[in-house]
Amino acid sequence: MPNKNYRRGVAIERKVKDYLEILGYTVIRAAGSHGAWDIIAVKEGTTEPVRCIQVKRAATLIGARRARLKHQFPNMESGFQPYQQELWVWVDRKGWLHDVESEGLTNPSK
Repeated sequence: MPNKNYRRGVAIERKVKDYLEILGYTVIRAAGSHGAWDIIAVKEGTTEPVRCIQVKRAATLIGARRARLKHQFPNMESGFQPYQQELWVWVDRKGWLHDVESEGLTNPSK
């Protein structure tokens, strides 16, 4: 049986997946990949970039900032980038903090 942290992580990834599907995205959850991104989201019929999302969970805002400092976006040095790298951190009892390619943590619902 998976451990408690793993189950919490999966639950948070599913929240992201469900939320993006409501917004009209086609979403792939890269379960067990241990790769750079947990979620890949595409909005067909638009010019929006593909959203490549790493999902983390933290108990406090300090933990969220620590997760941001530890997270490194993959270095993609090509000129044209048809995708957007994002870090979403779920903070218990606070909600989402969101970081798009090192713009800093913000709350996407505000």
